[in-house]
Amino acid sequence: MVGLGAAGLLVLLLGLVQFLGFEPVGQHTGARATITGVFAYDAANPSGQGRDRNQFSPGETPAAAVDWASLPPDIVVGGAWFSGVFAEPSGSVGPLPAVELKGAAPVRVDRRGATPLTAGDYTFVVERYSGGRPVEVLARRTVIVSGG
Repeated sequence: MVGLGAAGLLVLLLGLVQFLGFEPVGQHTGARATITGVFAYDAANPSGQGRDRNQFSPGETPAAAVDWASLPPDIVVGGAWFSGVFAEPSGSVGPLPAVELKGAAPVRVDRRGATPLTAGDYTFVVERYSGGRPVEVLARRTVIVSGG
């Protein structure tokens, strides 16, 4: 019984260390990014077009537009799409100082060639970086690719 208790305590402590490694204390700045919309990407007009949407077909490519100027210019930020249950990275920009991303084209989902997107949820996350790793989520937006 003592051995099981010690093993449980060890798992709890390892979890706490891992949590503090990915969510360092004192890293919250209160900054918020503005995702101005998610549009169907068009290579002929990569700056974004159409209306802001939450649902796409597998043949379309979602692209998120961010108002990078809404962030302090000196913080290092990046934006990335994540797909599926295991949150696989699917297209990104950065990390770079926010001032360098000002006016950047919308960040599109990487379709891995010409294949249609898999049906499911795709989440776009804007994060602040410190020491080369993400430490704070500044904005998040989820869209659905419906099967078809």
